Amino acid sequence: MRATVPAGDYAVRAADGTVLAAVERKSLYSAVDKLEHVNGSWLADQLARLEVRYPEVHLVFADSRRFAEEWTYRFLTTALADASDPSPNS
Repeated sequence: MRATVPAGDYAVRAADGTVLAAVERKSLYSAVDKLEHVNGSWLADQLARLEVRYPEVHLVFADSRRFAEEWTYRFLTTALADASDPSPNS
């Protein structure tokens, strides 16, 4: 269903409307260390800092649109399934 979400491009909601998981898409190529105006080491450092500072936010680099779509689908459906299953070992 199409709806506005508080953050991200795609999200799944619980029955009560709270967002369980969200995905924000950004275009960033794996060859960032070869960009003329961006120091690849600096960018890698900033991405590492983000992951350490915000452990609930995960960065996933998808080298194709198809992989990004597949990963997003699986991430969101897993988040929804896990929220629906109260057992800790699922």
